[in-house]
Amino acid sequence: MRTAVASVDPSLPIYDAMTLDERIGGRRRAAALQRGAAGARSPARALLLAAIGVYGVLSYSVSSRMREIGVRLALGADARRVIGLVLGEGLRLAAIGAAAGLVAALIASRFMQAVVIDVSATDPRILAISAVVMMTVAALAAFLPARRASSVDPIVVLRTGVESSYEV
Repeated sequence: MRTAVASVDPSLPIYDAMTLDERIGGRRRAAALQRGAAGARSPARALLLAAIGVYGVLSYSVSSRMREIGVRLALGADARRVIGLVLGEGLRLAAIGAAAGLVAALIASRFMQAVVIDVSATDPRILAISAVVMMTVAALAAFLPARRASSVDPIVVLRTGVESSYEV
């Protein structure tokens, strides 16, 4: 193109010369960057909602099992075992959710190929990082109900019941 223009008039400036494929690719990349910038807050919101959900489910589970936890503590279970029990329940739920999310991501990857640029929609590193982040958020969200459950006085729980010994 440069030689054709120079043969007609060598004083004409040529700038921003690209093939049609390069131009279209640049527009797709710009559109993907705009979508990414617009959705940058979405993962943080999703993590916050996931943490609130895990906290709520485990908090309710702990409050409904307070007598059982009180009996465990009265029979000699230490605080670490109670924390492990509640954290284990939370991590089991998170593992089931992560597995379901992985399956959904693999199914959705066929539709996402046109949108995702420079990264495979089934990139194992991205999927693994997502699962690890979600499991970490779930563990942190499960820790507060677990800590509350471990600090309960078993005598108070067994005498008075759940309502007066634990607030959700």
